[in-house]
Amino acid sequence: MSRSVPKSSRRGLRLASALVAAGLALSFAPPALADDSGSDLLVLTDGQAETLESHAQVDPYAAADGKSVTPDGAGREDTAASGSGSRLDEDTGTDAGTVSVNAKSNLEGVRGIAATSPVGGTSGDYFTLHSLGTVARSAPDGKQLWRRDNASLYADWKVTPTRPWQTERYPARIAMGYNAVSPFSPMSDQGYATGDLTGDGMDDVVFSASVGISPYRPFTSPGSSLANGTFVTVLDGKTGKTLWTKLYAYAFSVKLVGKTLLIGDSPYYNLNSDKAATATLTGIRFSYADGALAPASTWTYDAGVRDRTTWGALEDVGDGLVAASWSKRKTTATAGAARTLLLDTKDGSVKWQTDSSLYTRQLHLDASRGRLVALEQADPTDGVKYELASYAVSDGERSTLDTRVNALPLDVELGDLKGDRKPEYVVSESTLDENFYLNANTVRAVDGSDGSTELWSRTVKRDPANSHDSGGAWGLSVLDHKVVASYLDDASNDSAENRGASRLARLAVLDGSDGAVRWEQRGALASPLYAQPFKDGDGWHLRTVDEDQNLRTYGFGSGKQQRLLPLQGDIAYARSTDVNGDGKKDLVVGGQSRGVWAYDGPSLVAGKPKLLWKATLPGQIHGIENADTDGDGRKDELVIAADTAAAVLDAHTGRDLATIDGAGQYVHSATPADLDGDGRDEVVVPTDKVRAYRASGKTLWTYAAPAGSGDVVFGDVAVREGRVYAQYNSVNSFALDAPVVNGVALKAKDGSTLWTADPKMPADTDGKVRATVLVNGVFSAREILYADGHAVVYTWITEDDITPRTVVDIRDSRTGKPLSVTAAGGLYTLGDFFTGPEGLVLAGTASLRTYANDGSDYEIFTLPTLQNAGFVTGPGGRRLIAGGVEGGVYLWDPSVLKAAHNYPDHVARMSLMGTRNTFTSDLNGDGVDEIVALNFDVTGYDRSAGLIGGGYYLPDTAIHQVTVATIDAS
Repeated sequence: MSRSVPKSSRRGLRLASALVAAGLALSFAPPALADDSGSDLLVLTDGQAETLESHAQVDPYAAADGKSVTPDGAGREDTAASGSGSRLDEDTGTDAGTVSVNAKSNLEGVRGIAATSPVGGTSGDYFTLHSLGTVARSAPDGKQLWRRDNASLYADWKVTPTRPWQTERYPARIAMGYNAVSPFSPMSDQGYATGDLTGDGMDDVVFSASVGISPYRPFTSPGSSLANGTFVTVLDGKTGKTLWTKLYAYAFSVKLVGKTLLIGDSPYYNLNSDKAATATLTGIRFSYADGALAPASTWTYDAGVRDRTTWGALEDVGDGLVAASWSKRKTTATAGAARTLLLDTKDGSVKWQTDSSLYTRQLHLDASRGRLVALEQADPTDGVKYELASYAVSDGERSTLDTRVNALPLDVELGDLKGDRKPEYVVSESTLDENFYLNANTVRAVDGSDGSTELWSRTVKRDPANSHDSGGAWGLSVLDHKVVASYLDDASNDSAENRGASRLARLAVLDGSDGAVRWEQRGALASPLYAQPFKDGDGWHLRTVDEDQNLRTYGFGSGKQQRLLPLQGDIAYARSTDVNGDGKKDLVVGGQSRGVWAYDGPSLVAGKPKLLWKATLPGQIHGIENADTDGDGRKDELVIAADTAAAVLDAHTGRDLATIDGAGQYVHSATPADLDGDGRDEVVVPTDKVRAYRASGKTLWTYAAPAGSGDVVFGDVAVREGRVYAQYNSVNSFALDAPVVNGVALKAKDGSTLWTADPKMPADTDGKVRATVLVNGVFSAREILYADGHAVVYTWITEDDITPRTVVDIRDSRTGKPLSVTAAGGLYTLGDFFTGPEGLVLAGTASLRTYANDGSDYEIFTLPTLQNAGFVTGPGGRRLIAGGVEGGVYLWDPSVLKAAHNYPDHVARMSLMGTRNTFTSDLNGDGVDEIVALNFDVTGYDRSAGLIGGGYYLPDTAIHQVTVATIDAS
């Protein structure tokens, strides 16, 4: 039964605080004022407008800037900082001492929202731009032809940090996204463009990328006095080489009109800009020679204003003309204003200009009617409203087509819906509730002849369980008399499945005649902002990149998925095995997307990564294990936990040998082990039950919690000595009065119960078992010398007077008899267990606990915040502890485990802000382990936390990459 509020006050406050940290708790604001005209127009205060602006958006940088969710008191010993990104130069790999850690290869992953764009002059190639700093060109089949990542772009920009303690770079932010309230936010729907600037017949790509502005990281770059800003960069479409780049103060608008590159710069929004600099629009025509572009002619239109002024829209009008707009933000002393103008791109001369009191958000050409259609919006302190306005192309005469009150515009698109070759106007708008959150979204089609007569509308309401912003159609396009709408989906936005509405989306095709849904895809299946229509010999298709970094292609007519291409996003898991038969270990990695990649091990150590194969799996990767499923004595298969299924792959080729469906459950782990003694590994999958399968996918046995237990979830299992050790708890156990929590030892051959744990908590707790640790919570190894090497570890969650606690329960694996039961850290602090001559070691948040073989226990705390660890072999066979910390890898001498000295000095370290997980293996056969620095399984861990009724979400602003490093003698 669910707890009432009074009974759960202490735990409820902790969980509520986690939600507050995520910005998910309901907030209250004084009501907006109706205007004096009595029209019930919402008029916001400055504070209300600022708050609304902060969340009424699709944020392309949410992967880096998302708000954390952690419980209060997650670990009473966690006094170390979680990582600010501030590091001294010495952190990069050459610490004084006997050894050093030196990066040899970096495999940078993609991050953020992605947009694709066709490459003109090719047979269907496309560019992919990720908001957090990568650009690539691919062939129609998905083969990558070239790729530029942050490291290569920074090298071309020649950025040198000016702060010696902040040398590691953050990802560049390619201008993308849209804010429904304000044109003054650091987002842009015109941050990139394509066109042929070299004259080779193939499109090049130009983009603007913010560097050093957010987070603030000052630098120097040749040819500029700016300490940060936006690099406008042109890449050769054929090769990916940088053709031209220049640092501007705040250029969030770029456009190609013919051969002229237009750049809108708004220096007011860069604190490091020249205080006399005003908003300008620059037009550049280039000459091309020797593999580079050089400005051949340049003109500049000066808006003559600086304060609170930004560029709003650029639109190609034809005949070398461009329509442009800038807006000046309202203050307490001055009214808001905007100007729309028509310029000749040859010399920047102004043909006409027209002023408005509304901010211009978008401009679209309606050539059939000789007008520009403008989406214009009032400052919310003047009233929540927007207009569709018309500007005559001939002379700029402005007229209002339609006015919408108490609604925010998300997008507008023009296209032929009737088949009369004249466009209708399709608008996406959202309304507000009494707390100024978006509560519904409507896509409206209006007749283009008058711009106001509604033809049809489709409304999607906020998810009933959501009290914050609803989803909405943030991206529209019109194709073949139909509307393509890309929606952000707000379902489950307070859970790990869609934390802060950062993962789920809807892609819909609406009939142009009545708005009826032709088809819709919903889930982690599309982008909330971008869907690229393209045509080939099989007709029209839609290309989109979902938030898990899988590029998907859908049939435009049917909505059927036709292709799925995993991109290398965050990588959290790795294993090594000899893939190519050269006698040396290779590296297999996976994580956020549905992809698994195998790299040649020696090539990674040599700094020249060589991809051996890649494979596509049923879902996100939450674990990779080596296995021998065919009984040949070699562990040359891989067992992978893939979110919706477990998969068995041939390690040599990546070929799928078997897919074991998860029956709708979350497959967070899959453990290979020989259960029946036939020399072949089976696969154990814990979800709502523990299921054992043959490697072919045939069920061997199933264990369910005792009758009457209700809905339960099993954590990771351990298999040893003919037994399967498992633990489980009620789903959402922290919200229950009397959750079911227990552990079992099962006979590996048939799943029958050998003994039951029935745990008892230590005296310094409240005595109640609240949950289990689902990730790495069960462990067994011969080196644990309790019970003469017959020991197993279970972990439980209880509480004391202050906070939830993790309890380590060591038992005789043969009988289940408890041998040692001790509290060890807070909620979500368990990293992993490992063993050595010192005994059993628990690596937890900022701590190492050793359960020594002499029966003594030792505990030390670490700085920085440790998360996981293990023993490695260093130069000369030296034993070391390698730990994954918040933002890097640290090495310690094993003597620290029993020295009883907190915060021991490290032997060596390597700073990498995006690192949390680690893997170690000898990849080149020299007898010394390499360290593989990995990212964190943000979604997977959060989902596991959600199964006990909590949440754990820690995004970061770092570049995410797999780094292979050597341990070298100094």
